[in-house]
Amino acid sequence: MLTASQFALAQRIAIATKAMGAVEIDKKAKPGYNSLKAGTILDDGDRIRTGSDGFTLVIFIDDKSQLKIKGDSEVTIAGKKIASAISKNIRMDNGTVRAQVNKQRKGEFVIQSTTSVASVKGTDFWFIANSEEGDMVIGLEGIVDLFNVISGLSVDVTAGNTGTSDSNGNIDVNETNQNTIPEDPTEGDAPVGDQIEIEFEGPNGEIKKLLIDIQ
Repeated sequence: MLTASQFALAQRIAIATKAMGAVEIDKKAKPGYNSLKAGTILDDGDRIRTGSDGFTLVIFIDDKSQLKIKGDSEVTIAGKKIASAISKNIRMDNGTVRAQVNKQRKGEFVIQSTTSVASVKGTDFWFIANSEEGDMVIGLEGIVDLFNVISGLSVDVTAGNTGTSDSNGNIDVNETNQNTIPEDPTEGDAPVGDQIEIEFEGPNGEIKKLLIDIQ
């Protein structure tokens, strides 16, 4: 069993609890893409990319906030420790993620592309980054502040609405078209408790379990 405090000593910030299809990770400490498996521990600056059929679920160890990364995405996971909390910054130019953010004790939870910055304290939303057509934030719960880095304009995106932000500096909010909401392969799963259990295969084919306390 590992606790959140033990992860902190090792400068870890998150763990991938699911990996389906083509998912690869480029560890900052050991450059080069390799297959990502459930149970992989993420450090500040690690990069994940998914193929068209790829999906991975990342859980941050300080507050159980979740990042669900869908296919055809490239995402860099960054985090700065502030006392027992982690200020989180997700960088992506293209791809689709769902962020289910619990109330942040310190710092922020930010997703940013070359065009836009979405920042929250606690909420649930999809962020779809497209370097050519612009970005989209689909609000599911709470409020997301969507900022366009070209024009300096920002809007609040609330539940049931979609914010758009493009490379010409345009930014807007409209009622969400339900057909634009991506499918979440983990929808309906049991909520994350105070302990994460992950099964993985050992070097001799044996099944092992990793238990992580989230404090």
